[in-house]
Amino acid sequence: MRWRGIASVAVVLLGWEAASRSGLLPAASLPPASDVLMAWPTLAAAPAFWASVGHTLASALGGLGIVVLIAVPAALAIGLSRFVRESTWLVVEFLKPIPPVAMIPLGLLLWGPSETMKLTLIAFGALWPFLTQMVYGINQVDHVALDMARSYRLKAWLTTSRVVIPSLLPFAATGLRVSASIAVVVSVVTELIGGAAGLGRDIMVAQSAGNLPAMYALILTTGMLGLLINFAFAAAERPLLFWHPSQRKESD
Repeated sequence: MRWRGIASVAVVLLGWEAASRSGLLPAASLPPASDVLMAWPTLAAAPAFWASVGHTLASALGGLGIVVLIAVPAALAIGLSRFVRESTWLVVEFLKPIPPVAMIPLGLLLWGPSETMKLTLIAFGALWPFLTQMVYGINQVDHVALDMARSYRLKAWLTTSRVVIPSLLPFAATGLRVSASIAVVVSVVTELIGGAAGLGRDIMVAQSAGNLPAMYALILTTGMLGLLINFAFAAAERPLLFWHPSQRKESD
């Protein structure tokens, strides 16, 4: 239940406060939780804070949109064509383990600390979970249902809308949620290291100025941003996947 999660957060904050106040944790490096929480109203009162939140959120969602545009046709081609699957397997498996952080120097060299650099690295990092889930979902389509659709001579759009898409949607939804979390992480990291506008750059500026409560408040803001995106995707899944067993279990 949700109250258990809220209680867990409260326990963590109380433990953080006690450890910092007692000297168990160095207050010079990790201020008390109360100081960090009190820094939030000051941040929220500044328009620059919301502009940074907007930059980070827009980059993450923009990169996610690019991922969808690339992954959907690529997954269909890989999942439905043995030739494409065998031709691209080595390239995909080679690129998947490369962390987007390792590509930041190349991105800065090509585009500088710009929005193009952020979107490219976000798309690169968030592509693989969604693409993998899509391909797996296509492979899990019920072949008996496809054979029945052929036997009834259903048109291609009916077969796709009534057989393929319902089987694919749960896998696509899972991959999209994972990719959304990765998109937020990569967006903040590229801002932090690459210097592009957003929460990551604000974290770096606060750390350089020695304003540790504001720095930790900004770090917590990135976590809350990822949590809100996750809740938004979960809310969107309920009407789309109302028939799926996972949604029925959550409603029970």
